[in-house]
Amino acid sequence: MTGVEDWNQYRTGKGTAGAGQTVGSTFSENPRARQVFAGKDFTRRKRMTADERRDQIVKAAVKVIAAKGFWGMSMQDVADQVGITEAALYHYIDSKNDLFSMVMEKAYDSPEADEFIYKTCTGNDRDGHSLLFFPRFCANNVIFNARRPEMVKLFSILNGEALSPSHPAHRYFIGRHQKFWQTIKSLNWCLPRGYDLARFHHLWMLCMSAMDGLQYRWLADGSADLVAEWFAFSDELFPSEKWKGFMDPSEIDSDSEECLASYGLITGRDQVAEPAAGAGGKAVVAAAADDATRIDGRPR
Repeated sequence: MTGVEDWNQYRTGKGTAGAGQTVGSTFSENPRARQVFAGKDFTRRKRMTADERRDQIVKAAVKVIAAKGFWGMSMQDVADQVGITEAALYHYIDSKNDLFSMVMEKAYDSPEADEFIYKTCTGNDRDGHSLLFFPRFCANNVIFNARRPEMVKLFSILNGEALSPSHPAHRYFIGRHQKFWQTIKSLNWCLPRGYDLARFHHLWMLCMSAMDGLQYRWLADGSADLVAEWFAFSDELFPSEKWKGFMDPSEIDSDSEECLASYGLITGRDQVAEPAAGAGGKAVVAAAADDATRIDGRPR
């Protein structure tokens, strides 16, 4: 599962928005909430290893929290989903808060999600500089979440509940946004001219806010296509006249001798900060300054 097919459809304008096209809204005039757990009952085996049972308990907790919220969830609800007694449940977890921690650490912010989201938005230029492409990164987030609606519903409900400082998830969600940005700003994003760290921060916040809002509407309308709607958003957020050449690693021309370091959020700053690297270094800085006057992205 790499999202390549979804992305290629967008890039070629087949079936979704792309290349200046805008898809018509997929939202219904008579929306009904998305059924995210249909056909996902548990196989109730009596003999399971401790790890298998804990995984089953986490999945059951996801289902209950997504339906009732954390405050509405009881341990008996989880035990009923799994098919064991509440007393037996405590052989595998210590408390309700312990179960919540397991849900967030094992179910939502998973290594599988990171692998999917980051791998295919990263490429290398001819000099070996590693660069990440933000439009593809955003699309990967949406494509991945479209395939796990139960986790999107869980996250959305907890995010709202956790506005209360007394909620056990309050510190997690407040800290998560800050932690996420610390990771994002440390990566070498390939960006059009004019995006310094401050402006990129605003773009990141805009895209994450748009994504969260769109996912709420998608959960409320079972007929909506989350990926198609995001690609329509992308046409507005990343207009081709500005972002051509900066959308996806596939836009790195393998036959070109162009070094893309000066377009990197990290390597670009490094080059400007080191103008005394000899004649070659001065040439790079001069070229970067010249390109900074362009408004249509890097030359293709």
